Amino acid sequence: MKTSTFLAKMILFAGVILSESPVFSQSKYEISGGVGFPEMISLKFKYGKVIQIGLSQSIAPFNGNVPVGPTALEIYYHFAGKYKFNQQPPWYLIGGFGYFWSQDGGIYDDEDEGIPLCFYPRIGRHFNFSKSAGINFDAGAFIPFFDFEGTNVWPSLSISFFIRL
Repeated sequence: MKTSTFLAKMILFAGVILSESPVFSQSKYEISGGVGFPEMISLKFKYGKVIQIGLSQSIAPFNGNVPVGPTALEIYYHFAGKYKFNQQPPWYLIGGFGYFWSQDGGIYDDEDEGIPLCFYPRIGRHFNFSKSAGINFDAGAFIPFFDFEGTNVWPSLSISFFIRL
C-alpha cells in the first residue's frame, strides 16, 4: 500500500507541474491502448503536442519467474513530416523508463536478479484515421537493468490504438 500511495502522489505532482508549464500550454491529451514488449497489454496516457510526456501501465502480467509488466514514464519527441489531419509530425522518438513489480504486486526485491528497471528507446510513426484517432507503431530496443533471460538487449516494439481528447 505504501508504494501505491507514493506512485499516486508522484502522478498527481507530475500532472500539476505539467499543467502549469507554458511550454505545454497548447497541448493535447491522448489515451491509447495496445500490445508490445515489454509492456505486454498496456494503457497509456500522454500529454503534449511535439513533446509528449506519458505514463504507461501494463495490465497483463508476465508468466513464470519474471516480474509483472512495467509501470513506465515515456517521453515522445515528434519530428519530420506533415499529416493532413493535424499539425503534429507523424514520426517520433520515444524513451521509456519502466519499473517492474513483483508477482504478488509488491516491490520486487530479489537482489540476485538486479534492479527491476528497464529502458526502451524506440522510433515510431502514427497513422491517423481522423483528427482524433489512429494507430501508433514503434520499434527499438529493450534494455533491462536486471537479469532477464541472461541477455542485456532485446528487440522492443509496440502497436496501439489512440484517441486524442
